[in-house]
Amino acid sequence: MSKLYKIITFAAVLFIYSTSYSALKFSERLEEYTLSNGLNVILIKDNRSPLVVNSIWYKVGSSYEKPGNTGISHVLEHMMFKGTKNFSTGEFSSIIKEMGGTENGFTSKDYTGYFQKVHKSNLEKCIELEADRMNNLIFNEKEILSEIEVVKEERRLRTDDNPISKTFEKIMLNAYGMNNYGIPIIGTMDDIGSITKKDLKRWYKTHYHPKNAIVIIAGNFDNENVKKYIEKYYGSINSEKQLISIKEHVDHKTTDYFEVYEKVAKPIIFIGFKKQKFNQNKSREHYALELFIEIMDGGYSSRLTKRLVNEKKIALDTFISNDTYNQHSNLLIIGGTPRGNISTEEFQKSILTEFSKKNIDTITANELNIAKARIKANNIYKFDSVLNQAMQVGMLETKNISWRELDKYTSIIDSIKLEEIKRAGEVYFVNNNKLITIINPEK
Repeated sequence: MSKLYKIITFAAVLFIYSTSYSALKFSERLEEYTLSNGLNVILIKDNRSPLVVNSIWYKVGSSYEKPGNTGISHVLEHMMFKGTKNFSTGEFSSIIKEMGGTENGFTSKDYTGYFQKVHKSNLEKCIELEADRMNNLIFNEKEILSEIEVVKEERRLRTDDNPISKTFEKIMLNAYGMNNYGIPIIGTMDDIGSITKKDLKRWYKTHYHPKNAIVIIAGNFDNENVKKYIEKYYGSINSEKQLISIKEHVDHKTTDYFEVYEKVAKPIIFIGFKKQKFNQNKSREHYALELFIEIMDGGYSSRLTKRLVNEKKIALDTFISNDTYNQHSNLLIIGGTPRGNISTEEFQKSILTEFSKKNIDTITANELNIAKARIKANNIYKFDSVLNQAMQVGMLETKNISWRELDKYTSIIDSIKLEEIKRAGEVYFVNNNKLITIINPEK
């Protein structure tokens, strides 16, 4: 298949999806309101199937924690499945399973959330169950000890025994210390082991209440009936007794360069650049950076792959890690694995050369247009399922970013000019803003 044919085919597919995208705009099918107790509710209509997603999002995650108490958001997420005053341990999950539905919970740096995906006829029961967990959770000592061991084993498997994950954790700790995004989601092993019943109850009372929560329902439902269910089950829950959480900043000194030794076959290089939190008033700058990254590392035709892997043959692979909607200062990380005959010093230099002003200035309008097409297509695919719609809205709203960004996104991406792309690259990728980490094979 020729390159031209691929581009034409891709453009045709994108056009087909784009023609129906207006029907998927959230502003046309989303309703938002707040209960008298402070609970924020977002209803997203999508009647393409009989499925509905019931989700609840709490504005608390690892970035809200502090040293000595890390991992508590994740442990509490586990405890939310361990019974309430009205439903025994495991009964919640059993009910959802009997419905033929699916469910899960998740903890991030910015939020903790729970969802159920079921047939629309079972939505009321899901709302009842989730409201019950918000108000009536019990803390059985035996269950707490059991789940702490589960989380510790999870940490061993996902972090301690995973060289990449372990190094990412060290990179973030180096950049921010035990502050905000520097705090590992799963917590430190010592902190996990020291979490008590009292700690969990306090965390629950502090963060799991209507004023700190967002209910997001997406899919096929009747708006008026859903509103009645939400008022019936959530409306009487009191937000006045919540505790106040005080978080202090921990002083921290950053190291510009460090190396670690792990069980890896070849060295892996990480070059981090600090980026400020997402600013809705300056969203063009963030999206310009996103487009720039897509040009540099957006697949096989991207610059890093084409130049370092295919042409110069100095890299086995490359990657860029970036969160567009970061609530706090975060790291944009470029990395890769050099070929066996290439030193880590040479590899670093080659990567940084690709991000030099000289090379940034060579970005073409065609590269920008291809990046725009890929990003817009991926954005459409993201909203294909009702679960993804709830997830995208929830992830923004819990970071205090309006869901309206999702409707503006495509038009802003379309309007970004070549000079904005170049400026974004030149702003972030500067020598006085980089942190270098190298994973070396164990000796």
